[in-house]
Amino acid sequence: MTQQKEDIDEVTGDLNHKKEEVPEELVPSLGQLTTALRAVEDPGTSPQEREGVIRTAQALSSTLDVIADPETPQPLRGQLTELVKQVTAALDTANQSGTSPGQRRTVTLVAERSASVLHMIADRGTPQGLRAQLSGTVNNVTTAVTRDRHARTLKLAKSMTASLAIISDPNTPDKERKELAETTHEASSSLENQGDSDEQTERMKKKQEEAASAQDLPDEPLPKAAEACTNAVFDSVSDDTLNRDLKSVVPAKWKTEGVNDFWKSDESGDDSLDVLVQLLNEESVNARLKIRRLIPKLADTVPASELFETLATPGLHCLRAALQLDQDSGVKSGSWVKMAKEKE
Repeated sequence: MTQQKEDIDEVTGDLNHKKEEVPEELVPSLGQLTTALRAVEDPGTSPQEREGVIRTAQALSSTLDVIADPETPQPLRGQLTELVKQVTAALDTANQSGTSPGQRRTVTLVAERSASVLHMIADRGTPQGLRAQLSGTVNNVTTAVTRDRHARTLKLAKSMTASLAIISDPNTPDKERKELAETTHEASSSLENQGDSDEQTERMKKKQEEAASAQDLPDEPLPKAAEACTNAVFDSVSDDTLNRDLKSVVPAKWKTEGVNDFWKSDESGDDSLDVLVQLLNEESVNARLKIRRLIPKLADTVPASELFETLATPGLHCLRAALQLDQDSGVKSGSWVKMAKEKE
């Protein structure tokens, strides 16, 4: 936790300094944000959740710089001010008593993905129409998860913020970015109004795949692709699901103790990943897992039909890893292989 502790201290100090520079109406939000950062210092907080709060706070801090810039047009400053308040309120919701670990994880991810698109909204080169749609989507999803933590709402909000991640990816072509922004905003409007958004959500998912698929598969070796894929799955899939689906590939101790948080992985040679987790007893441990065994299990967890609505563009690394395993070793990774070959 040492590096995370340093990051918390740095961004907290930065936020305290900026209280003097931002509009007075944002001071309570900065207080909420600082409280959220200090809350995740608790040793019982999973490393992944802690990292999500840190990244959200860092993105919001960068947005505060734009708000404080005297050259920022007043309408844009007002727009960004409201969005900072809304994303912070969503993050605050994750810390409220009565929020389950699974709900907290999803709300934190929604807040993080929402915060990550603020730089595009703040960019004065962003077309006004696109800015309005992105702002509307952030408003709708953060308002929804702040008011309603039911499973359906959280699942839809998580899927809609995957669109934000795809849109903010600099490699997403302009045409696909524009179309995805439009369909996602429409779907998120139904979410906020608690209407039936099934048809709009399906259109959004189709546009997510089109936008992600407009990029080529990453040109990278298997270990790098597997690392990026695994980390994206760990970020986006519940630990309960991962505990169930990875049971046959993790060490016996992990199965005995139970994993609280599948945190992240790092390359470890040509055929393995060093996987770091936090056990239910709060012990942090790691183990080398064979890529050829891990990736097929992850493919069972997130089928190709749900890849981009779950992982956004990092799903392309999963397709690359599946293709490499198939070509080099004849190892099949579920539906990922078929999709990867279609995009090759």
